[in-house]
Amino acid sequence: MNIAPDALTIGPLVIGWSQLTLLLGLLAWSSLARFRGAAKAALVALVTARLWASLPGVFGDLSQPLGAQVLELLDVRRGSWAWGPGLAAGLVALWWPRRQFPARLPFPLLVTVLAGLLPLLLRPTPAVQTFPAVLFPRLMGNTISRPVPLPRPGVVNVWATWCPPCRAEMPLLMRAVQAGEPVVLLNVGEPADRVQAFLRSYPAPNTTWLGGEAVTGRLRVSGFPTTFAVNAQGRIVARHLGPLSSAQLQALLRQAKEMP
Repeated sequence: MNIAPDALTIGPLVIGWSQLTLLLGLLAWSSLARFRGAAKAALVALVTARLWASLPGVFGDLSQPLGAQVLELLDVRRGSWAWGPGLAAGLVALWWPRRQFPARLPFPLLVTVLAGLLPLLLRPTPAVQTFPAVLFPRLMGNTISRPVPLPRPGVVNVWATWCPPCRAEMPLLMRAVQAGEPVVLLNVGEPADRVQAFLRSYPAPNTTWLGGEAVTGRLRVSGFPTTFAVNAQGRIVARHLGPLSSAQLQALLRQAKEMP
């Protein structure tokens, strides 16, 4: 078992901390909340938490097709959960039919909240707080530049062409690039021709650097894609494991630009 900044790794299984919060909370609630309306309240809490966190990002990216917006909401691998509003909505769903809470509510609610908070206690602080000052070769159409430093501030997405979640989030990243946002694609461990072939259908290949394997160990990257928000001084101000939603990408871009 490996406890990393982005995930808990057990053998081949990689569980991000936000996913672990969801799993532990659901397990605690389903095991202990044995009263009428408990399942409905859990569903209301989950839907509210998801919509509250995700809808602003979906509506903020009007270039995204409607089908992609719906899939983004349904894809639990990406997107955040607003647990405060979700918990409040779940409690209202429990109270509303009888205008009172079940007498057995306090204990399962307390255990569920504590189970959800446990990943915050387990999650270690990253040892490396600054993005390593490594020079990377850059793809320039069909040529490769000499190694250069990554631009900053910006969002650095560590990815590979063989990674399905990386491929799934690529249209979102490319729309951000086309809008002029500082997004860098740092490929890990693949030759230039393979990366070029994958990016051929996208109009912004000059945002791609190679050689990301030089920093994945120092940054303790648990899986792909992993995205870093790097400020103007090169400090890592936020990081995210897994495919991004529109809201998460917008938040990372704001943090890279605004946080000292």
